[in-house]
Amino acid sequence: MKRLSLITTLTAIMLMLSASFSFAADNLELVSSYPEDGQKNTSMENLGVKLTFSNPINSEEAKKIDASKFSIKDEDGETVPIQILFSEKNDGLVLVLADVDGGFTAKNNAEYTLTIDAGLVDNEGNVMEQAKTVTFKTYNQKVNNSINMVMMCVMFGGIMVLTMRQNQKKDDEEETTESKEAAFNPYKEAKKTGKSVEEVRAAQAKKEAKQAKRKARKKKDDAQAQEKKIENCAEYLNNVYHVHAPAPTNKADRSVEALKAERKKSKGGKGKK
Repeated sequence: MKRLSLITTLTAIMLMLSASFSFAADNLELVSSYPEDGQKNTSMENLGVKLTFSNPINSEEAKKIDASKFSIKDEDGETVPIQILFSEKNDGLVLVLADVDGGFTAKNNAEYTLTIDAGLVDNEGNVMEQAKTVTFKTYNQKVNNSINMVMMCVMFGGIMVLTMRQNQKKDDEEETTESKEAAFNPYKEAKKTGKSVEEVRAAQAKKEAKQAKRKARKKKDDAQAQEKKIENCAEYLNNVYHVHAPAPTNKADRSVEALKAERKKSKGGKGKK
């Protein structure tokens, strides 16, 4: 008897649980949305809402009924033209997008509200009994532009400051090097080398004289090299001669033979000296 009562009780519990599960499965509910209700700083370029329902909602009959159940309005109550896309792969997914092809442009920092009317049905004919709304707000483009401008100014300002510091550091290093070379302290050098101040000064004077002589020699060699280059030009180019003296005023004596003779005469005179 007790065993029969236990079996009866368990059977009743199982029937109740199965009934509750069946009821839950029959209800059509909105599971999630993106943007979420109350979300701010949403995109202006692709204004719309991604909806996920608990049951499949993509049969041809469900589409015909549900196409009129979605609407979007702006904060002034104006209706936004929309496109409704039912997913074929994800049964419970629906996209409600603003129809930009119809000339719609989202407003900056504006609030929009998506409404899902009661009576939405799924593929099995189950009905969503209560209407749902999702309110969201687009981002503030002016604030974003201001922030971007400030960030750009900070970045360029940092680059300029860094560049100026590097240039200043380079100038300081050059000035330090020049000052070290220019500021010769005979007393400090004498203390460092153990020589007398007179010996240090004499050595420094000798060093400076050598440097001056070296610079003068280099300058002279550069000038001679330039002059030699000009003379060699007359040796390698036809009808080009290096003139060592002014040309004769007599036109008869300005021939090639006369110039050669004048050049030979000039070389011979230098040899005699």
